[in-house]
Amino acid sequence: MSDDNPLPTGYQLSALDPTYRETPWVPLDRLRAADPVHHDQQLGRYFLTRGAEVSELIKNRELNADPRKANDGSFSKTLYGNNSKELSILMLDDPEHKRQRTLVLQAFNKRSVDALLPRIEQIACDLLDDIAATDGEFDFVQLFGSPLPTTVMAELLGINAADRKDFRRWSLGCMQALNPFRTPEQTALYEESTTVLADYLAREVDLRRTNPSDDLITRLAQAEEAGDTLTTQDIVLLIRLLLIAGNSTTTDMLGAGVVQLLKNPDQLAKFRARPDLHDNAMDEILRVEPPVTQVLRSAHQDMQVADKQVKQGDTIHMSLFGVHFDPEVNPDPLKFDIERPNIQHFAFGGGAHYCLGAGLGKAQAKIALPLLFERFPDLAFAPGREVKHKIAPAFNGYGEIWLVK
Repeated sequence: MSDDNPLPTGYQLSALDPTYRETPWVPLDRLRAADPVHHDQQLGRYFLTRGAEVSELIKNRELNADPRKANDGSFSKTLYGNNSKELSILMLDDPEHKRQRTLVLQAFNKRSVDALLPRIEQIACDLLDDIAATDGEFDFVQLFGSPLPTTVMAELLGINAADRKDFRRWSLGCMQALNPFRTPEQTALYEESTTVLADYLAREVDLRRTNPSDDLITRLAQAEEAGDTLTTQDIVLLIRLLLIAGNSTTTDMLGAGVVQLLKNPDQLAKFRARPDLHDNAMDEILRVEPPVTQVLRSAHQDMQVADKQVKQGDTIHMSLFGVHFDPEVNPDPLKFDIERPNIQHFAFGGGAHYCLGAGLGKAQAKIALPLLFERFPDLAFAPGREVKHKIAPAFNGYGEIWLVK
């Protein structure tokens, strides 16, 4: 590669770069063709874009998720490794990861999600009623994409109706964790919300231990395996993860579905006419617009990855955009096709860390998107409003989506 046209690296491979943010396949196709296991020395990581490597490594249970095990100066350690007090289950390795996950799966499983399906539909219909009552254009994210998962999560957790307004405000404040450009006011909101919500949830967990109810907090508090249980701190951190990462990614999946279907009217017509395609459509939305754009691990030992020698503790950054748009994995990858056969995506990760909330997120989208397009058959982008991705490194979504009914 000549010096006058160097390969993209560093911040060019992040949402901070406008080209990457809107058309990630442009730099990633170049990188995959020339250097699929790219040693990004600017940010201290090996950046992987090819399905051959990612599909194998994303399932490798030996790699470290715990950023404290990464080398000093590496991407993982710089981002997350200095906050050792409050690592969520996402960043734990066995045996602690296995211990918590085993207990969590007793409480948060397909059965608990299925029981919630009628309430998801009702919440979605109530939000659509609110939209129907508005005049003119509206922001889909603010009126539907964001409140749906937050309300569903409050329902799942069993948050008291009198506390739900506060709970939603604290949840939104906690989501400032994903904002790399927080103002001083937003930082203060984030810190206050995190503290107040943690105290509130700890009280709720302790209350459920003595006064159980039919909700997720109770099931987490009661989960037991061979005499082992989750601590109150374990449960608070898990719920905060569900609120910050789970709610945000569901909002982004809903928004991506609306954008992709409106941009591709032929696919929207199929989506409306054929409910049998809805499951496949969700997977195609997740392929083209994964809400999470990366999986980070660090090497557990010195290892060979393609043509690179990766040292123990080095960050391995698996680009989900990279593998989803690899034509060897998904032929004709730029085409949005809800009838695409054998869709390959890793939007929910893989291996031991496969997303606990995958079923809940997909259930909400599968219920909500058909209801939206059924209720508003003439739904369209608002004239003169540009649809742009938000700047959220590691995540992918739209800050606002202005529509007309």
